[in-house]
Amino acid sequence: RASRKYHSLNRDAMKLINPKEGGLLMTCTCSGAMTQKNGGQYFLETVKGAALAAGRRLTLLRTSGAAPCHVQDPASYPANA
Repeated sequence: RASRKYHSLNRDAMKLINPKEGGLLMTCTCSGAMTQKNGGQYFLETVKGAALAAGRRLTLLRTSGAAPCHVQDPASYPANA
């Protein structure tokens, strides 16, 4: 379900970029459903699919991950903290 939303959001955003002038699109997710599936490549695959659906060429400039203070595993976070 999350992938459908990210796909449509990124597709629609890419369509707003003028194809003759080009532009930059920064897209992010903090959803574990998107970042932990398929060896961490699922979100990138979703964005690539959105570019294809939008009829746009995509050049990946950078990938990043969660900040060191970001909880990676909800089970490691103390209850009620």
